[in-house]
Amino acid sequence: MSLTSLSMSRTLSRPIRVEGRGVHSNTPSSILLKPVVSDTGLRFIHSASSTIIPVDVTFLRSTAYATTLSKNGVEIQTVEHLLSALVGLSVFNLDLVLESPATTQELPILDGSSKEWVNRILEAGISSLELPQKTLKIKEKINIVQGNKSISVEPSSGLIIDYTIQFDHSVIGTQHHRLLLDPRSYLSEIGSARTFCLESEIKSMRELGLAKGGSLDNAIVYTDHGPLNGVLRYKDEPVRHKILDLVGDLALLGCPLEGKIIAQGAGHQLHTELCRRILQESHKWELTTLAS
Repeated sequence: MSLTSLSMSRTLSRPIRVEGRGVHSNTPSSILLKPVVSDTGLRFIHSASSTIIPVDVTFLRSTAYATTLSKNGVEIQTVEHLLSALVGLSVFNLDLVLESPATTQELPILDGSSKEWVNRILEAGISSLELPQKTLKIKEKINIVQGNKSISVEPSSGLIIDYTIQFDHSVIGTQHHRLLLDPRSYLSEIGSARTFCLESEIKSMRELGLAKGGSLDNAIVYTDHGPLNGVLRYKDEPVRHKILDLVGDLALLGCPLEGKIIAQGAGHQLHTELCRRILQESHKWELTTLAS
């Protein structure tokens, strides 16, 4: 994959099909990633009903334990890892075709990160469209504070993410990571970071009907003594996974973002609220193109 220019809109070079089970529902699903030739953005298509759900904050349904989109009775759950892979690789035009007729579907969890999504996308190849890629460039700071959690975005060159998490857990504790996001840094620093939970949380999640498909194959499980999975991919894998989730949630803006994001203890709810606030406060940003 050439990373020399991200100034043009990008799609896949050929279709790919990905199958697997959802981490919460444990139900199988199949999704076809289908290239497009026009600037239609990222959009889910429910084949059975011909329902099109643009990847847009307008269609956000829930952020409880995952990001869920819905429209006209069709609900797509746990979309953030696929969307993270696409945003991380700067692919903003693609049809995401749901092949099951079920009106509620959860995307495959795969290994709990975006690694397998990334691998399949790179195997298919990425092609440039004859269209300049629009970028949302922040001009004024936007700040959201909810108790001891916060997220903000301010003017910057490129997309800088500065993320801190703090867990009252001896093994995780406080973790911080900062990076300038582009496909190279996404591949090396973020895309392979897996989702995680505490062993003590599993019972309550399952009582809520969640994590039915969770296992050590698709999540890091922390005990008081360390991860049950053994060796981590990164020593600070949890905070890197939070960045992975944030990158996926930023897909709801519809195009790349240029600004510096500072997140403190944030999660899907704050990530998506930031997207909503950005789009609402249109006087604080402008659309630009690198090709102009």
